[in-house]
Amino acid sequence: MMTKPKRSIARAADRRGILIGQLERIFLEEGFRDLTVDDLAARLKCSKRSLYQMASSKQELFLLILEQFLDRIRHLGNRGALEHDDPELRVAAYMEPGYLESRRASRRFVEDIRSFRAAALMLESHQRERMATLRDIVEDGIRRGKFRKVNSFLVAEAYLATIAKIDDPEFLRRADLGFGEALTALFDFLAYGLFQRDQPPKPPGGRHR
Repeated sequence: MMTKPKRSIARAADRRGILIGQLERIFLEEGFRDLTVDDLAARLKCSKRSLYQMASSKQELFLLILEQFLDRIRHLGNRGALEHDDPELRVAAYMEPGYLESRRASRRFVEDIRSFRAAALMLESHQRERMATLRDIVEDGIRRGKFRKVNSFLVAEAYLATIAKIDDPEFLRRADLGFGEALTALFDFLAYGLFQRDQPPKPPGGRHR
């Protein structure tokens, strides 16, 4: 039977989890720059003290939520990849959580990450870790004859460079795409390419370089 102190700890943990989930929804939809701790406490129907117990400032709260958001993407991606042996299915399962989770991210959320150095560095570290694992999956597919003999570093870096472009709100505006839509389109291009044919075309000059 759970003792009273343990019940109190469990309730506090549950309450914290609820608050973090609500904060994530708000930040993903609105970013954090135009919000105050007073605003957040009022909307979450909690005391400012409850928020300050989680982080020392609004900016630190944003980092806390961003870290949880990115950790979840990596965890789900790694778990998904482990569920498949076929490299093509592994790529899809590994990348899918990033697209599904990021569909909820607004342009304001992306803008706030770009304008907040600590958040931008956290996102960059996350992306590079993800791309390192993608390289491993691609190399495994090449060794097993499932993928063409492409340079896995080039694949991962090209993907990372495109992600950086997608992070640019001006690019999204010109492309008339939401962040999640752009990620989905990128995955489709990465997985299936551009040409509708069984064999890739040869580059100009008639030979592969």
